[in-house]
Amino acid sequence: MLVGIVSDTHGMLRQEVKDGLKGVDMIIHAGDIDCQSVLDQLKEISSSLTVVRGNADKEWAEHIPQTARLEILGNKIFVIHNKGKISEDVVDTDIIIYGHSHKYSNVEKDGQIWFNPGCCGKRRPDQEITFAILEIRGKGDFEFRKMVVGNDQKETKLPKDIDKIISKAMKLTDKGKSFEEIAKACKISEELAESICRMYLTHPGVDVAGILQRIS
Repeated sequence: MLVGIVSDTHGMLRQEVKDGLKGVDMIIHAGDIDCQSVLDQLKEISSSLTVVRGNADKEWAEHIPQTARLEILGNKIFVIHNKGKISEDVVDTDIIIYGHSHKYSNVEKDGQIWFNPGCCGKRRPDQEITFAILEIRGKGDFEFRKMVVGNDQKETKLPKDIDKIISKAMKLTDKGKSFEEIAKACKISEELAESICRMYLTHPGVDVAGILQRIS
């Protein structure tokens, strides 16, 4: 399962962030949303949306809770805007997601992950613009991927026509072709072909956007 994690949008949902969230199964917003239109745009990407209220969310957001609890594939998740305001028992929680500081952070402490996706909305000029994709494969089996706006949002160099390549690779996989044959037919490295095939075969029903999200 892919979970998009954003925080501190402060009234701005950048196109790069919306593009980066395409294909996720659900989205978590850790507060300081600033306006309903941000939530409306997120709901267009995924109908499964969990949101908590931040200190900048005033009268319009009174209906939004300050904390949220989720359980995904056996992993217990607690969401709050300001971790300094935690008053609930989170001892049995696997992942604590928060925002407020505008700084990306991924820290393991006493067997728990404390995670801040950073700020992806209005921010100071010297701040990174970041959000994250959390891939959960099972109990205790998950991975956070940092997404940086203005840094191509990619950790690997992918071909410009990667969407068409993935689509072609999927069709060739359905025909029983090996990743070596697919690499040759698509004119890509065997490593990239193997990654595409693996994601396609191990995630039934995944589409092109979903595969691209996983290999980026």
